[in-house]
Amino acid sequence: MKNEEEFLELVAYVKASNHRVNILKFIEYDLKTPKEIGDAIDVRTNHISNLLADLRKHDLVVCATPNVRKGRLYKLTDDGSKVLEYL
Repeated sequence: MKNEEEFLELVAYVKASNHRVNILKFIEYDLKTPKEIGDAIDVRTNHISNLLADLRKHDLVVCATPNVRKGRLYKLTDDGSKVLEYL
């Protein structure tokens, strides 16, 4: 886990966007595809893909099926779970 300051920066990054918060909440307990996430939080799939890429860069989500071209599954990392728990 990161130090407290880095952790709080991650929390602030997620809180700055309702979409990010909603994505983390939606994939908390289950693997989901970008399409499922987009349908659930009412955001277009191409925007979801961009949001997921940003969340991956911040090590909050991970693609569980990186070799699949269509229908990739995403889940929270340990850091993502801790940030969500904090929220």
